[in-house]
Amino acid sequence: MSSTLIFPRLSWYLALLATGIAVSCGGNNDGEPPPQGSGSVSGSGGAAGGVGSTGGGEEPIFVGSGGGLIATSGSGGAGGACQQLDITFEPQTPTVMIVVDRSGSMYDSGYWAPLQTAVLNVVESLQANVRFGFLTFTGVAPAQCPLLTGTDVIALNSHADIAAAYEEASMRPGQKLETPTGMTFNETVIPDLVAFGEPGPKYILFVTDGEPDRCDDGPAVCARDDVVGAVQSAYTQGIGTFVFGLGDGDFAEHLQDLANAGVGQPVRRPQNTQQDCFTGAGTYADAGGSAMYYTPDPTNATALENELNAAISGAKSCTFDLQGSIAVDLDHASEGQVLIDGTPVPYDAQNGWTMESPTQLVLAGDACAQLKSATQGISFNFPCEIIDPL
Repeated sequence: MSSTLIFPRLSWYLALLATGIAVSCGGNNDGEPPPQGSGSVSGSGGAAGGVGSTGGGEEPIFVGSGGGLIATSGSGGAGGACQQLDITFEPQTPTVMIVVDRSGSMYDSGYWAPLQTAVLNVVESLQANVRFGFLTFTGVAPAQCPLLTGTDVIALNSHADIAAAYEEASMRPGQKLETPTGMTFNETVIPDLVAFGEPGPKYILFVTDGEPDRCDDGPAVCARDDVVGAVQSAYTQGIGTFVFGLGDGDFAEHLQDLANAGVGQPVRRPQNTQQDCFTGAGTYADAGGSAMYYTPDPTNATALENELNAAISGAKSCTFDLQGSIAVDLDHASEGQVLIDGTPVPYDAQNGWTMESPTQLVLAGDACAQLKSATQGISFNFPCEIIDPL
């Protein structure tokens, strides 16, 4: 199936990339503000600082810069006090390795330049909060297979390095160029991502315009099997795959297979597996899944950019780390509240939120999917009495 849903370029970006997501101490699980005298603290601020006031209508009791606000306010008695902390849960930073087919048809079809423009625009807009790597691949049989060009590191703020690598790859070699996708994934892409030790979700964003091969122009079923097996292996090692197919080729079934493999859905059993070259690298079922893959107009840079943004919205982390010296009491974690686009999310390990540890909150199932299409973002509310100092 092809993508029909176009996300605004920055809608998910603004929600994901907030440097700190405020967590208020106080309130209740019905989403109502705390009663007067309960000691809740509210504040507003930014670079110039903020002023907070108590929920009971007293004069402000603190002045501070945006985030990290600390105050005490009365909780109903002369001797009672509730320490209030403006704490943050920060989303883990996603890592996306952009892998682009550099076969001869990418140049001959006119797809290369619009894709280059779109990729670089997306990287530039997201580089501050998404770690990007970049690799293009092709092959020249028999000696240079695969033939790789890309960046040396996976990092934040990598637009300049990716632009330089893309420009280098824009020079079309004079020889016949192959598409050794399985080899590239197994030998370079997957090992590099597995070895990358930074926390956060990992993804491959794969762009191709035709059938894979082994630099030998052999039966397509064999090279396809190599790639399915590689993408399934990546998934079992915690690496998802977004799939982009360019052009009007007859490889739509292969794109669907890769999309399914990239999210852990079943992949339909191929035909013609009696070929001597078929190794059974992939795992197959009688019926395949229906995962999303993308087929934008490959000559339209704006359409490509929109679809790339839509895909990378799926890289939003559903794991949030509590920063600082505060932890949540797990015995009472369910008393907290999480809202996505202003709607409460249930405390549920299957389709809601849970505390994976005293300092790590995880969204699962429907809640994670809801976050990835959110337009207003996520907020948290935890009562003071369930927050403990570390």
